[in-house]
Amino acid sequence: MNNSVIIWIEENRQHLISLSDNVWSTPELGLLEEVSSKTLADALEKAGFTVERGVAKMPTAFIATYGSGKPVIGILGEYDALPGLSQDKVPYRKPLEKGAPGHGCGHNLLGVGALGACLAVKQEIESGNIKGTIRFYGTPAEEMFNAKGYMITNGLFDDVDIALTWHPASLNMVSYLTANAVNSVIFKFHGRTAHAAGDPHNGRSALDAVELMNVGCNYLREHMLPDCKLHYCILKGGVAPNIVPDEAEVWYFVRGINRKQAEDLYERVEKVAKGAALMTETEMEIDFLSSMYNTRYTKKIQEVLESKFKEVGVPLFDEEDKKFAEEIRKTFPEGSTEGLLRLVPQEFLPTAEKLIEQPLCDIILPPMGQGKSHGGSTDVGDVCYKVPTGEIITACSAIGNPGHSWQYVASSGMSIGHKGMLTAAKVLALTAIEFMQDSTAVEQAKKEFKEWTKGEQYKSPFPDDLIPPFRQYEK
Repeated sequence: MNNSVIIWIEENRQHLISLSDNVWSTPELGLLEEVSSKTLADALEKAGFTVERGVAKMPTAFIATYGSGKPVIGILGEYDALPGLSQDKVPYRKPLEKGAPGHGCGHNLLGVGALGACLAVKQEIESGNIKGTIRFYGTPAEEMFNAKGYMITNGLFDDVDIALTWHPASLNMVSYLTANAVNSVIFKFHGRTAHAAGDPHNGRSALDAVELMNVGCNYLREHMLPDCKLHYCILKGGVAPNIVPDEAEVWYFVRGINRKQAEDLYERVEKVAKGAALMTETEMEIDFLSSMYNTRYTKKIQEVLESKFKEVGVPLFDEEDKKFAEEIRKTFPEGSTEGLLRLVPQEFLPTAEKLIEQPLCDIILPPMGQGKSHGGSTDVGDVCYKVPTGEIITACSAIGNPGHSWQYVASSGMSIGHKGMLTAAKVLALTAIEFMQDSTAVEQAKKEFKEWTKGEQYKSPFPDDLIPPFRQYEK
């Protein structure tokens, strides 16, 4: 194990924790992460990285590069928060600001853990121990929009040999579960207003169209493939009961296990929307926001990540951490821990059953979940289809902690999250260095990637001329 990397991260742990807490304290929604983006970009620039800000026409996207030549190792960092999840660092519900955003997916940890890995690798390049290029990708808006896809289509990944990332979780393991492909689309219906009681026959209700679309899509669920998913929320539904709504909108996420499944299901959803417009004599407009690929990791990279994870070991939680975890687990929905068992190989089931009784994960789980989906989506999927990519997860919260929750926000701002973040930084740094030292491993990863992609070039999932959807935040 490269002890100098581990030592450097330990010596700089308070600096990294401070950066993470700064991002945690200023949670910002996707494409609006001005403070968070600047915090990370400034830290990298101060450390000697060359920083390009506002890349791919996104003000909060940036790349930071150190070194020269091959291989080019890219480490992905995210820093966007989620709406309505403001929460203090306590194991009970206590919003810091009601209705405000919060880091309910731990992206304050994710971005800084990746940054810490890049800084550690930089020290090794600077000392002459390794040669190559380390690059941090500051990628906004992972929760809602495919910023990485825009960065890819703008050529920012063209010279990358290996991409690495991680994500906070409640377990320690190399990621093998796939994230689903997704289309994110708003359906807007335009009708005709009228007095709902005195003149209803002259009204054409846009809200009726939205409701009929939702009914049709809910009937469609019976005829979807098992791994496909539909989610929606009504954004606009009228202004008063006695006025026929002439404007209504509904936002859909359409997910599939791969791009084809997502696209096939989206075509059917679009037909349902057209049918709803026809039934209500309204006009329908499609506002296409984003789309992403499913994840598919490169086995060679996963193997190196796993070996380095075993060298580093798990986060070392103390009694205060365990006490916090035990308290916050009392607030979890019933069955949140047992759901983890569906991923476990039969031979590991007895160990896993004992594990979920504990407050915090203290082992590295074996590779599992191959061929299964965790149901969510991430724009890391697009990177997986552009360059060979690998990912780990580390324990940053109590076992069974539900994602996108206030409980995640609480854990992401205190020592449990910090320890998982520092573990991830060490694993990513050691993995990057391994590939910089072993050109054969790089070629093996590239060969495997070329075989499963059949040599096909990445094709953007966006409609032509789609731009980042800043309009979502216009008042």
